[in-house]
Amino acid sequence: MGAAHPSIRPALHGLRLGFAALDPAALALEQVLGLTPIAVTPPAARGRPARRHYALSGLRLEARSAPAAPGGYGPDDGRPASADALQWRQSDLARRRRHLATLGLDAVEGVEFGCGDCLRLEAVDTGACAVELREPQDVAPPPALPGPRLAAIDLRVRAPESVAVHWARLLGVPLGRDADGAPRLEVSPMPVRFVAASAFEGAGVDALVLAGTDALAIAQRAAAHGLRVADDASWTAGGLRMRAAPR
Repeated sequence: MGAAHPSIRPALHGLRLGFAALDPAALALEQVLGLTPIAVTPPAARGRPARRHYALSGLRLEARSAPAAPGGYGPDDGRPASADALQWRQSDLARRRRHLATLGLDAVEGVEFGCGDCLRLEAVDTGACAVELREPQDVAPPPALPGPRLAAIDLRVRAPESVAVHWARLLGVPLGRDADGAPRLEVSPMPVRFVAASAFEGAGVDALVLAGTDALAIAQRAAAHGLRVADDASWTAGGLRMRAAPR
């Protein structure tokens, strides 16, 4: 599959999630997951989308308001399609750009959208969500804060097997399979899984997968906040789904 040398493999550093309404998502992140907002740098300028940042399992999680055009929602989702991004540390952007070119992918230079030393691929190029690659020295690590343990990130796509292979090739990372058979990228600090989207759903982040013991306790807290919790301890608030890691 042509995986890159371990020293230049990208590693996850951030996760951006788009929401039609930010307040329900903030309730899920702060009151149910118990996350504390951290400073947004730079602060959002007037007229820019509202956003909040959190630290979760070594990642910087950004929740951002992102109203969608008509037709951009799933029936029970409430989140805009194509509003999410996975952000990666990448130690050799020039080499990564050349590699992407061999796959027929033309990454956008970060300077074009105010990101400095960064490459960006849109969802149309990845089949799932946007991908941003930044030099490690340009990425401020989130503060070490207590909170639940994130076991994996689920991406919702139309063709999980082929999209997973595509991501493994474009990032140069190993591809494996989870306990329930889902293909996944073996990346640090937690794997990225690919799950099937229905005919009514857009691609993007489908769920944050929590470690089993954390998920059960948090599901109880979600129920106490009036959220509907399924038999498998999964729940949704503001279009953000949480579920327990497969046993």
